[in-house]
Amino acid sequence: MKPTFALKLLLAGSLLILPFAATSNELISFPAETDQKCRTGRAKIYDECTDQIALFKTALSRANSEGKTLLVSYGAEWCIWCHVFEAYIEGGKTRFDYGYATPDAPDKIYHSTLFEREANDVSEMAAKLQAYVASHFVIVNIDSRFAPNGTAILDITDAYSQYNGGLPYIFTVDKTGEFAASLNPDRVESRRDTEDWYRGYDRTKLLLELQRLETSAKG
Repeated sequence: MKPTFALKLLLAGSLLILPFAATSNELISFPAETDQKCRTGRAKIYDECTDQIALFKTALSRANSEGKTLLVSYGAEWCIWCHVFEAYIEGGKTRFDYGYATPDAPDKIYHSTLFEREANDVSEMAAKLQAYVASHFVIVNIDSRFAPNGTAILDITDAYSQYNGGLPYIFTVDKTGEFAASLNPDRVESRRDTEDWYRGYDRTKLLLELQRLETSAKG
């Protein structure tokens, strides 16, 4: 699907320079918080009730005002890999506590604690990954399931043509809001198909992949 001219104008008109200030170590993520009165009130990272075009525009303005790249995580609250990505870019390590569901029963939440069984201490690389994301990106979590205009973001950004249907769909846009590049999960994901079904990322590979996405957005 191609974006309409009206939507392009709407997006272009949103590129305001806002007086935000942030330290380099502060991870800036939208929504800043979720509405506990929205649906089940259990959402942690995706706003399932707010207009997603407005959320995207706010995040893009924030990224532009700070000279950073907007990184879009198009996903859903039930998606465990969406929470895994969030935890890693926030500097998580060793132990991860997740709430997740399935696409056909998104309100039936399961809880799991997963442990990262690395041979070496991962603290330094976890901190390096978090610092890089905080210094170079603004994050926007776009809900694909329930929120108004979630799928419209793929049209507005021209990201739809590269979308394979999986979640999360992580991509960058340039300063005008146009699709730049998407993260290839096959390059960065690690997993153990054993009893604990651990899900995680190779941090070194993830950092390189995020650098590629940023470079593409900067042109």
